[in-house]
Amino acid sequence: MHVIGTAGHVDHGKSTLVERLTGIDPDRFAEEKRRGLTIDLGFAWLQLPSGNEIGIIDVPGHERFIRNMLAGAGGTTVCLFVVAANEGWKPQSAEHLAILHVLGVSAGVVALTKSDSVDKEALAQVRADVESRIGASSMRGAPVVACSAITGDGLDELIAALDRVVQDAESAPNLGRPRLWVDRVFTIAGAGTVVTGTLAGGSFEKGEEVEISPEGRRARVRGIQSHKKEQEKLGPGNRAALNLAGLDRQGAERGDAIVSAGRWRPTNRLHASIRVLDPTIAGRDHELTEKGAHLMYVGAAETPVRIRLIGTDRIGPGAGGYAELRLRDALPLARGDRFVLRDAGRVLTFGGGLVLDPLPTLERRDPMLLPLLEKLTNADAVGALMALLATERAIEQDTLRMRTGVHSLPTEIPVLGDLVVAPDELTRLSDSLVDTLDEHHRSDPLAGGLPKATARNLVWPGDPGAFDALVSSIDGVVEEGSNLRLASHKVRFDEVQDSQRSSLLERLEASAFNPPLADDLGADRKILDALTGTGELVRIGNYFLTAGRAAEARRLVRAHIEANGPMTVAQIRDLLATSRKYAVPLAEWLDATGATIRKGDNRLLGPRA
Repeated sequence: MHVIGTAGHVDHGKSTLVERLTGIDPDRFAEEKRRGLTIDLGFAWLQLPSGNEIGIIDVPGHERFIRNMLAGAGGTTVCLFVVAANEGWKPQSAEHLAILHVLGVSAGVVALTKSDSVDKEALAQVRADVESRIGASSMRGAPVVACSAITGDGLDELIAALDRVVQDAESAPNLGRPRLWVDRVFTIAGAGTVVTGTLAGGSFEKGEEVEISPEGRRARVRGIQSHKKEQEKLGPGNRAALNLAGLDRQGAERGDAIVSAGRWRPTNRLHASIRVLDPTIAGRDHELTEKGAHLMYVGAAETPVRIRLIGTDRIGPGAGGYAELRLRDALPLARGDRFVLRDAGRVLTFGGGLVLDPLPTLERRDPMLLPLLEKLTNADAVGALMALLATERAIEQDTLRMRTGVHSLPTEIPVLGDLVVAPDELTRLSDSLVDTLDEHHRSDPLAGGLPKATARNLVWPGDPGAFDALVSSIDGVVEEGSNLRLASHKVRFDEVQDSQRSSLLERLEASAFNPPLADDLGADRKILDALTGTGELVRIGNYFLTAGRAAEARRLVRAHIEANGPMTVAQIRDLLATSRKYAVPLAEWLDATGATIRKGDNRLLGPRA
């Protein structure tokens, strides 16, 4: 479905035409009916001959209500541009055309209303003037249809032209990230808060949890209507009324956005491409600098914004450039969002732009920023992802999706924990870890490995989960306890160290279950650590046993329990012909390794032989 927005100068017959086409009066307020003047947004709908049903947003034409017009234009995909044949092109005609051009609205029809009030020659002159004026805008080539809401002349041709334009217009994409900019909030007795807007980016279902952004309040979708019809689920490109449970009337207001919970992040800072309107469209010259007060309009939202230009100090009429925008009010923005910029002091629309990065990390004067923005300008979602990764090397998954709009990550892009990593960055990190371990092994051949925490600090400080994933991704790296080593690494003793090793093992083997305590061995600490790492020695409390003696103790204790039942520490002491100072830590080691299970003062048979 498509949403059509009206546009045009005040009193050119927009609301009258909408009512004649749809049978629905879009003017909702008594003051609007009394004054014959549209003040706020009006809504209607129409089924076209093709069977397509379209929503219509009727916007005010008076310059005093331009804020309301902008709130409606943000949800428009097709335009019904109205010019009265008896008055021709007027200041708000130009203003509205400029806004549509900035928002990139190219699908539309121009209705020359009140055609019954002029002769054929005057009508032809107005038609020629209108065609000329829209020729430089995004709506160039739009069909121009003369009609009269009073006599009905030309209405069939107008509807047929709208039908053709709607059929040719691109459908609203489903990106899996629904967002509805709120353009109206009201309450219904017995139902509660209802918000309306144009749904884009995805679908909403009854019963799902949503978030009111930027405030972050949660609510549940109690009901969905589109054109007063109840819906269980509604997709993008539709006018929607959402009945929200869990909110009071102050829980949402125009300019808020209803979004899928947890899928959007409001931002106060963004990078964008900006273009100042050409005088042929705007009807005036304007030069953008960082001076002055500016307003930004996106969706149904309005916020003051500070503009900081990137790579230049000014953008002239009809020219473009890049800028960092700092918003007073955080908004849930996406890459590709179009926005309108107005000069708050001179009260005029002078241009607009396109969001390139809604959650930037680079600062404005970073030398890498301008080349990045140039890459982002014409890139699709995947191209934007690759450009960001090439610049920033590693980005958290959810953040990257929000910054690029990519729905699912390409299979060739590596993911480490919660981080997405540039392919060449993964290669660099892998090589760095292997080189770090190799250097450690060469400098300390007796060490079984490098402590993992040390390796992480040397190679990739930051997210421990991402570093764990990096380790797991490298075939040649082995994790043993809290250490890392290369699979090819073996502990190597020199001639002197090997002699010390043999002497130590012989001494401990001969002492059976009564070895010298660790502090009394007088052995080189590195040799002890190396032998423990290779498994030739087993540390038990404050002493060491050879691997053979430790296995023997394990076997003897388990055999005794199998034959005679539970054992006490004293019985273990007697069985191994040792003393209590050795038997107590040995019993604790047997428990820790699963050979025995402690129950009170007794040891029962454990699950591990």
